[in-house]
Amino acid sequence: MKMKNRKMEKLFYPSIITSIILLSILILCIFLHAFVIRIVYPIDLTPVVRISNGPVQGKFIKYEKVKVAHFLGIPFAKPPIGPLRFQLPVKPDNWTSVKQVVNYGSPCLQRSQHITVDRTNENCLFLNVYVTESTLKSSNSTFLRPVLFWIYGGALTFGFGNDYYSGIPIVPLHEVVLVTHNYRLNAFGFMHFGDKETRIPPNIGLKDQLLALQWVKENIDKFGGDPDQVTIFGESAGAMSVSAHILSPLSRGLFKRAILQSGTIMFPVEDPDYYIENGFTLLGRTSCASSTDLLNCLQSLPASTIMNAQSDGLLTFRWFYGDDFLPYSPSEAFSKGMFDNSLDILLGVEQNEFAMFMGLLSATQFNPKIDVTLNYSQAVDYLRLIFKEEAIGYFTELYFNSSIDLSSAYLLKQLIQAYSDTIIVCPTYMFGVEYWSKGGQETGKVYGYYHTQKPIPSYNTMCDDSPWTGICHGSDLTYVFGHPLVEPGYPQKDIDLSREMMKIWTHFAEFGYMPRVNEKEWKPLNEDLSAMVLNIDNLGEVERERIAFCVQQWDELVQNNILNFTYIMSAV
Repeated sequence: MKMKNRKMEKLFYPSIITSIILLSILILCIFLHAFVIRIVYPIDLTPVVRISNGPVQGKFIKYEKVKVAHFLGIPFAKPPIGPLRFQLPVKPDNWTSVKQVVNYGSPCLQRSQHITVDRTNENCLFLNVYVTESTLKSSNSTFLRPVLFWIYGGALTFGFGNDYYSGIPIVPLHEVVLVTHNYRLNAFGFMHFGDKETRIPPNIGLKDQLLALQWVKENIDKFGGDPDQVTIFGESAGAMSVSAHILSPLSRGLFKRAILQSGTIMFPVEDPDYYIENGFTLLGRTSCASSTDLLNCLQSLPASTIMNAQSDGLLTFRWFYGDDFLPYSPSEAFSKGMFDNSLDILLGVEQNEFAMFMGLLSATQFNPKIDVTLNYSQAVDYLRLIFKEEAIGYFTELYFNSSIDLSSAYLLKQLIQAYSDTIIVCPTYMFGVEYWSKGGQETGKVYGYYHTQKPIPSYNTMCDDSPWTGICHGSDLTYVFGHPLVEPGYPQKDIDLSREMMKIWTHFAEFGYMPRVNEKEWKPLNEDLSAMVLNIDNLGEVERERIAFCVQQWDELVQNNILNFTYIMSAV
């Protein structure tokens, strides 16, 4: 019996071992098969699209059963490095083999709360195209769809056109084509030395945007987009850029409509010499300070040296007038009639535009996380940073009517309003008023909006749990790009407003006029000086007070504005 058991054990044990080995091999094969499948077939590739420089191939991503083609990181210019640093962008060389464009290109060199320096690169001039599979398939037909061309904000100092501004969900929900792109920032995109170094031209970052727009004109039909139905839109410095393209003779014919979200280049007062001086301040922090050949020396420096020589100030470097891109300032262009008056324009602002920037005045007094204590004397002193001393009495009475209230809450609210009006609100609305009033009878339609709903989370998270910042600068971005529809945690009212604003933006891009909002007609500014309120609880209501205020007070703002705060904000 024992002999029999031992024989069985000899037969049984090897079979167990063999089974374990075979099972292990099977599991390993399954794992390796899955791994290899992921490597060999990592994505659902699009058909090849042949653009002017060569063939490209993107990837499909699904949203609610709709396949959206993502063509990411398409180069629209040569890398602006070496001898191309501080020079106007140059079209890229052609290629013959298929270029897979399935990952975002690097953002341009910058420092910000949204991205670390090591994730940015001087080689950054890439764009992204988002389009539904059905639109892509129709690229060979006459059925072409409207194009939205996005210009990001960030005070011309930071920002990028990548994942935060994705085409999902706006592209599949409204069958539009979205193009985003990167442009050079800070000193790399806007430093200029005037006649001290004429080989470094002004407005390099704006010329990057221009080349990307020209790329759209030349190529977007190959993706199913209509090159004659392009709407440029941007927020903050992106809106400033949009206003520059509206006035630029070089951008004429590249777009049909424009949306300006909180900003224009039409500031009450200018000091171009200050921005030239900022360039020399940066230069003095490098080994090029004593060079007799500034361009060659700056092009030879490591990019990190130039990056580290500048501060985190906002709008430290910016646009200049007098070149071929911006031959005139806004006031000159409007007074001379030197602008394209055929465009349809939508523009608007946030309810509490400047609140998030109050910390630039005093980080301790205007801490967004705690209630603010502010007295009348302090509030008046802060007004002195934006208004001439001889006009302080006028603006004190205008904003701090002592017969109403002198509480901290009231003074803070009115101080935020004064800064908002001067720097963002009135420049935005008055750009629209000047455009239609100076453009003649054939001028395109101009519409206004006023956004008053606070999203949480928002793009600027510092405002999310603040007891006093309200609806901050940039709050509209959450809704325009549909974040409440694709990210968890948003209440239904944010989802509803996001759907409404995406519908408004894309309807305007397609037709050039506004849809009815809650069954109410949205009239252009030349018919009614009002702005449509964008708040799900007040849809259909209009706001007239701010535009009327700006029209009444614009001359006073222009005559009495000073730049003391600007010098603080943009310190190099």
